[in-house]
Amino acid sequence: MKQSTRYRALAATFVLGLGLAAIPGSASADPITGQDHPGDVTTFGYQYFPSEVHIQRGQTFKFANYDVIQGIPSHSLDQLIPGCTAPPYGKGAGKGCPTTRFSSGLVDWMQVHEVHGTDKLAPGSYPFICQVHPFMRGTLVVE
Repeated sequence: MKQSTRYRALAATFVLGLGLAAIPGSASADPITGQDHPGDVTTFGYQYFPSEVHIQRGQTFKFANYDVIQGIPSHSLDQLIPGCTAPPYGKGAGKGCPTTRFSSGLVDWMQVHEVHGTDKLAPGSYPFICQVHPFMRGTLVVE
């Protein structure tokens, strides 16, 4: 079995085992960290779950990092702006690159952050990326 297939199977088992497919908004705060679990989008095995996120115009959502593959990496969920948000960072700085319209900021392991800025997006499709691991990609669909 290929390593990536094993990671996907492990990730799916982990996500289902934690019940992360719960209805958004039904989460309760962790008594130790104070964080709301689960997130509407999670990461595990260097992948976003789900990789395509659907929200209604004016809504926000939460991003959670449960990734323990190869250590305890930090992740983010940021709008992808080709040439501006992919490494090398700052490549487009001062060259007409716009500010990302939505971002979770850097999310450490077992933390949950709101993805800020999505409530101001017009309907459409918006690709997103992890600033730390640019091979992690997904799509936000605002309906």
